[in-house]
Parts: sequence; C-alpha cells; structure tokens
Amino acid sequence: MRIAFIGHVCVDKNVVRGETETLHGGGVVHGGITAQRLGAQANVLTKCAEADRPFFRHLGEAGVETVFLPSPASTSIRNVYPSESPDDRQSSLISRAAPFTEADLDCLAAFQADVVHVNPLWFGEFPPDLLEILCKRVAFLAADAQGFLRVAERDGRMVHRDFAAKRAVLPLLDLFKVDSKEAFLLTGEEEPVRAAKTVHALGPKLVLLTHQGGVCVFDGQESYEAAFGSYTLEGRTGRGDTCTASFLVARGRGMNLQAAASFAAEITTRKMQYRGPFRG
Repeated sequence: MRIAFIGHVCVDKNVVRGETETLHGGGVVHGGITAQRLGAQANVLTKCAEADRPFFRHLGEAGVETVFLPSPASTSIRNVYPSESPDDRQSSLISRAAPFTEADLDCLAAFQADVVHVNPLWFGEFPPDLLEILCKRVAFLAADAQGFLRVAERDGRMVHRDFAAKRAVLPLLDLFKVDSKEAFLLTGEEEPVRAAKTVHALGPKLVLLTHQGGVCVFDGQESYEAAFGSYTLEGRTGRGDTCTASFLVARGRGMNLQAAASFAAEITTRKMQYRGPFRG
C-alpha cells in the first residue's frame, strides 16, 4: 500500500507546563512516519525553507520518500497547553511556508499512491479548489479538517472558524478526519457519535473523529468506536495524524471498520506515551 501525504512540515514551539521545546514535525511528519513504520510505503509532498530541510531528515531516516518544494520560509507554530487536557491547546502562527498550487500536484504522479491524504496546518495552505482537481486524479482522497478550519489572524493567533464551502467540498472526500472541537464547529454537536453522523451528512463517504477518550468512525450506516488508553500531555501533538495514518494502513490491510478503529486507537495510544512521531 502506498500513501501520499500533502502538507507543510512545521517547526513546532510547544509549551507544556511553562517549558518550551522545539520539535520539527507537522501532520505529514507524524502521518508519514507512522504509515511507513506500520508497513506501508509513505510519501510526503511538502514545502519549507531550504535551511530547515536538514531538521526533517528523520523522514528519510524512517524510509519516507519526501519531495521538498521551495519556499521562502517554513511554517512555524507555537502551541501552548495551558491545562492537563490534551484537547486544550492555544496556537499561534509564527511564520508560514508558501501555499500549494495546482502545478505542485504534478509531483504526485511519481508517487503512484493508492491513497492521498491532504493534511494542511492552516487555512489557505492547501486551497480548497485544489481538492476538486485532486479528487479526479486519485483513487482514494482523504483530508484533515484542521487545514480548512484553522485560520491565522493578523496577529498570528490561530482560531477555528466554520468552513463556508463545506457543503461543496466535503462530498469530494472518501475520508474526512475531524476532532471533537472541529466537529462541534461544523455541526453544533458535542457527543462524538452524533457529531460524526452530522459531519457525514455534509457529504464525505467516511468520517474519522477523534476526541479525548478515543476514536469514532461513521460510514453512513453504522458507527464504530474504540477507546484510547492512558497518555502523556507531552505526547499529545500528532495524535490525530497518527490516528488517521494507522486507520488508513489498517483499511489497506483489509481490516473492517471496527478492527481498523481499534487498531488506530491502539497505535495512537502507544504514540501518545512520548514526544515525536510513532516509533514502531
């Protein structure tokens, strides 16, 4: 199975209990490395400043084939965790890499991926119009809500806003990944199963929803749930990206939806014991 991940890598400044730590991650790093270490062939299409590329060598060291497209700057985000809740996060954009363009999508042909997962960090990084182009080129298209709901204000503060084009864009997706806060913003529903069902009604074929207690999957007929085990706050970054990647790998192995949800919850729990990507 070959999975291509599209999105910016990120220079993360994570503040936990008042201590700041710099990590070189981003959704495509967590997703790509997780998929690769679970036995898939992972590819990453990303953008960052040339000076920052060596800091992301862990992608290549893990076996992930990566194409770095040029950008004057890299995306860098400051994440503050003010409490012990992993869902309580305050983010601000320090700098941003150049958005993706239609011409950039030509790089995907070389990957020959079975699945393409669009995993942006901020709204505008991957313009929604590109999804309509991409869905005609790939067999299975997935996307993460973060890059369509998380908007950077003028002062850099990152806030979540409803996605105005959701009813036009979400039907293009085979899988849509949301967390509980994103689902609430899209639907007004707080309870995970109801929220997943209401997100599904917006058009994606399959919804994968993560929340503090675990993961919920809804396919339009049945819901499937699995719980996370214990975790550390330091391991919170990358939770959703790890969950999506492991779920996609599980489905590629032929697991049914319940088994895939349980597998994703197990792998995500293991990853949330430590900082950085899944170690295998």
